[in-house]
Amino acid sequence: MKTIPGPRGLEILSTVFRFQRDPLATLSDLTNRFGDIVRYRYGPFSVVLLNHPEAVQRMLQDNHLNYGKKNSPFYEMLRHFLGDGLVTSDGDFWRRQRRLAQPAFTRKRLEALAPLMVQCTNDMLDEWRRLPAGAVLNVADEMMKLTLRIVGLALFSLDVSAETRAVAHCLEVLQGQMTQRFQSLLPLPPVLPTARDRLFRDSRRRLDEIAMKIVTERRAQSNRPQDLLTALLEARDPETGESMSDRQLCDELITFLLAGHETTANALAWTFYLLSLHPDQRRRLEAEVGLLRRPSAEDLPQLPLSERVVLESMRLYPPVWVYGRMSYAPDEFMGYRVGKNQIVTVAPYVLHRHPAIWPNPEGFDPDRFLLERPKGSYVPFAHGPRLCIGNHFAMMEARLLLVTVASQVRLNLQAGTRVSTEALVTLRPLGGLPMTLEWR
Repeated sequence: MKTIPGPRGLEILSTVFRFQRDPLATLSDLTNRFGDIVRYRYGPFSVVLLNHPEAVQRMLQDNHLNYGKKNSPFYEMLRHFLGDGLVTSDGDFWRRQRRLAQPAFTRKRLEALAPLMVQCTNDMLDEWRRLPAGAVLNVADEMMKLTLRIVGLALFSLDVSAETRAVAHCLEVLQGQMTQRFQSLLPLPPVLPTARDRLFRDSRRRLDEIAMKIVTERRAQSNRPQDLLTALLEARDPETGESMSDRQLCDELITFLLAGHETTANALAWTFYLLSLHPDQRRRLEAEVGLLRRPSAEDLPQLPLSERVVLESMRLYPPVWVYGRMSYAPDEFMGYRVGKNQIVTVAPYVLHRHPAIWPNPEGFDPDRFLLERPKGSYVPFAHGPRLCIGNHFAMMEARLLLVTVASQVRLNLQAGTRVSTEALVTLRPLGGLPMTLEWR
């Protein structure tokens, strides 16, 4: 059995500090130097990075029962932020929650949300039309506001725009603190009597209050709107007949609220950035879209390029750039042994640039998705049984928003702007994305 390669001696320490400064470059460098399976240290933790489709397929699909989130220091930390929702839970509890939540994400339910997504996007474009000529927009922020409004309406039938500032502030606090704590060498839970920990607890409590108020009011309604919250509230476990408690509902709502707007917003921001850099691809998309200002879910099968554009954008800039599991028993990957209680990670940002799988890996080529690819090579929504439950929601939303915008306006990166990545919990454009408008 081969020993997993990785930094040795003093280089272990330097890798730790490099990771803190630039995790994407550090992980890319480790795989370039040591190969597709590499071990490194992060603070007190030994971490194995898998960067080959065969290994990823084994962890997330073929032997997935051996890999979970229980006892993972990072998911234990995340639980303080998100509670026991689908992202953080594991084992029988997760399987029960997944069974309960699944009916809310049927194709029929999701397609019924398409008009809402398009209307919100057109409302945003109407606001843009009132801007003076030559105005510069931070498109990353605009996408955050748009997707937060959509997910609020889709989840609760409530326009959280009225509380956007409060909700967005709370979400920003949670996002910032999650990042800070994950980047620290010894991540501590937010339970200390410090100003930072109090700010976290206040923000989490405020989100809890908003979510619980919504759940309580909805339970009291006899004529409930047919949104995702109603679907979750009325769901019954087919095996036990049980439903979700108010606490579980709140945790899922906060999870969907945070994960459901942040990831899609970043995916769209990067998509508009890439289209601005590649006007030939943008012209192809515009030709496909035409002047379809109110696309529907039924239109999407006739717009295949829009799907490939989003997929290619998430290949280069996956919203979730790294995730991991804890091994429950020893295992083997391609001749390398992994022990029990080992943190094992996948970095989609690095995996999606594997030169043996993705020719011209740094290039923007949506048509590469016309070709078959190995299982485990493309994992922006994870893979296997724990594939993101909201992946169809996210893809439909991203495509409808992209098509609606592309049918009316071109977004051009402000001249002289250099855009770099910011690897927080999600992958953002550092400092935003300043763009100008060119109406079609």
